[in-house]
Amino acid sequence: MAWCYRCGTCDTTWGWMTKEDANGVRARHREQRHDGGAPGQEEFTSDAQSATDNPIALLITGALFTFGALAWIWQQITGT
Repeated sequence: MAWCYRCGTCDTTWGWMTKEDANGVRARHREQRHDGGAPGQEEFTSDAQSATDNPIALLITGALFTFGALAWIWQQITGT
């Protein structure tokens, strides 16, 4: 998973990198340009997709969960 740091106050964006590198860029930028403080418009985002971005995957996950829950309930009722 890649991370991106953007300082909206300075209107500067750094490219995608590891989370550790992005944390380092953020810390250095804060120290150099904002006297160690957090700028007012700061973004620290990842390129990970949300499960709701893909409704088919969400539907399949829900169906599997439902099937598992029903199987567990059936097992509790029948004792098998």
